[in-house]
Amino acid sequence: MHKTRYNALRLTLAISPRGPLLVKAGGISANPSLPDMQFVRTYRADAGETVYIPGSSLKGVVRGFVEKALRTLDDQNTWRWACPTFPDEQESCAKRLEKEENSAKVYRQSCGACRIFGHTRLRGRAAFTDLFPAADVTTEIRYGVAISRLTHAVAHGPFEMEVAVAGSFEGHLVLENYEIWQLGLLASALEAMNQGLVKVGFGKNRGFGEVDVKVKEVRVDEVASTADATTLRGLAAFVNGDEEEAYGLAPPKNLQELPDPKGREDLGIYSRRVYDAGGWQAIAQKAIAALST
Repeated sequence: MHKTRYNALRLTLAISPRGPLLVKAGGISANPSLPDMQFVRTYRADAGETVYIPGSSLKGVVRGFVEKALRTLDDQNTWRWACPTFPDEQESCAKRLEKEENSAKVYRQSCGACRIFGHTRLRGRAAFTDLFPAADVTTEIRYGVAISRLTHAVAHGPFEMEVAVAGSFEGHLVLENYEIWQLGLLASALEAMNQGLVKVGFGKNRGFGEVDVKVKEVRVDEVASTADATTLRGLAAFVNGDEEEAYGLAPPKNLQELPDPKGREDLGIYSRRVYDAGGWQAIAQKAIAALST
């Protein structure tokens, strides 16, 4: 299905810490002024060295929520299931389908989580960019110790932790050739983050990682047509019945009665609509409600 491009949706995300937030760097920095556990950093031409949230970190958090939600439904006759993280009796999608050459069958027989995020035999529909500071991000040093379970005294420490406590990180979540239920699950994950049910980074049991997620803008590209501007079309709305059956595409095909976009643009092959934060709320509510169909 990736040989074509029927629809694409890009969310502009702004993530702000509600408390201490630490996405740990993997190694030890050569800079002796940095703490024992430092926030991950990168170099940008326009900003020099800066803290950031890797897209892979956010993707892992969102995928973890989606997998838990799908395992709660546990209906292996549809997309409403997720393969095991640590396979035992049940094989993962990648293992089961490692010799399958038919791309439609690979997609149809993959679990809901793998249809969104992919596996070694299937490219995912969702992609996350790195999130960089949109304004000054304030960091501070917190101190921690490791307590011995035997003596209940300090076993290691104190050690230093660099946490972000204020500011905002911005990046994008992109969906391509997506189904409506996939958009609904991702919207549910973002809402769970806002409610404090899903946390980001290190120290979740220490009270770290609670964030506020805002969708600042939504950009929707669809194959140009005369479709109503208040209708958002999923992948099944663009393909014929044979392809729909071969790939196992699930209803609903559309989201209807959406608010008017704040902007529209003709791109020739595609038509583009742009929604603000209020428009996203309407789309998210209808996409989440459609999960029950």
